[in-house]
Amino acid sequence: MIPCRSVAPSATDPTEALPPGRTVPHDPSYPLDPIPISIPPANRATRAAMPVLGGAPVQTVLDFWITPSSPVPLSPHFSPGDTAAPPPASAPDALWMPAEGGLRAGARPPMRISVLGSGSGGNAFVVESGGSRLLVDAGFSSREIGRRLARIDVEPASLAALVLTHEHADHCRGAARFTRRNPLLPVLATAGTLAGARLGEEAARRATVLRSGEPCEVAGFRIEPFLLPHDAREPIGAVIETAGGCRLGLIADCGTYSHLAWARLHDVDILVLETNHDLDMLRNGPYPWPLKQRIASRHGHLSNREAADRLPELAGGRLRWVVLYHLSRTNNLPALAAAAIGESLARAGCPAAVALTDQDHPTPWLEVT
Repeated sequence: MIPCRSVAPSATDPTEALPPGRTVPHDPSYPLDPIPISIPPANRATRAAMPVLGGAPVQTVLDFWITPSSPVPLSPHFSPGDTAAPPPASAPDALWMPAEGGLRAGARPPMRISVLGSGSGGNAFVVESGGSRLLVDAGFSSREIGRRLARIDVEPASLAALVLTHEHADHCRGAARFTRRNPLLPVLATAGTLAGARLGEEAARRATVLRSGEPCEVAGFRIEPFLLPHDAREPIGAVIETAGGCRLGLIADCGTYSHLAWARLHDVDILVLETNHDLDMLRNGPYPWPLKQRIASRHGHLSNREAADRLPELAGGRLRWVVLYHLSRTNNLPALAAAAIGESLARAGCPAAVALTDQDHPTPWLEVT
């Protein structure tokens, strides 16, 4: 626990300054669709709302999944009414059950996540296992977090804790008000994040301080934080492990490859990985030069290429999902990020599927057991 104290105003990620919904015109020179993207028939009603890139529609809400080699057919376990996304077609049948089903004999409790939204305008996701739920980051207004939770049928009162990765507004914008509206919700964050997050006195008093390398247990989850290179006070990534042994690895805002971080991320089932920008789009884009330097610096954000180059170290046989996180609307395209990561997984011979997130919509549940 930490004593309550006066804190400084929250730092703001400079990439938030851009108008919401800003887009980058398509440049035909970009290889936009080296990985085919399959849109299941049940989702074709949303085709009209999708941007068309390189002649092929790209869905902006995660209701499809991708493998490095070819579009994945609909899972025989999945129907349009299911609330959870299917696993990769390459995943063994024993790994998958619809979220509403019971456990098979001897099976460990499943873990599933839904990303409420991700990008420079806000980031948050829910991880659930065995009836317990964590909210990781609160980068939207309290009201918007509530709306997005409702869309995935989660009541705020059912959350066991709020974990904050760092104090930039796109990760903790709604934290203070959300904890005031849910006064029993504990907050877990590093001392540096708590000093900059501007939480209310009660939330700050009840907060638990996370320290890099020191695991913390809450509501059946084991959280192992580790420091990341980013221009915040004390930013962290984390491995979140369930009582049944399912493991999720998180690298949200990270300027460059870190031996410390990558060493913690081996043997995860789900990897939430920042793929913030395409270097060419950043270099030729509309941002002022100092902001470009900040984003591309060792304490800025991870590019598609660096994420892809370092992914094979983590692409073991256990990995089932790579969730692309914090994509810039101005300096990236979903197809570019998916292509880079998909090609990397293919080179590593890893069967994991690639899942795209969206700034404006929650994803369906992604589940592993």
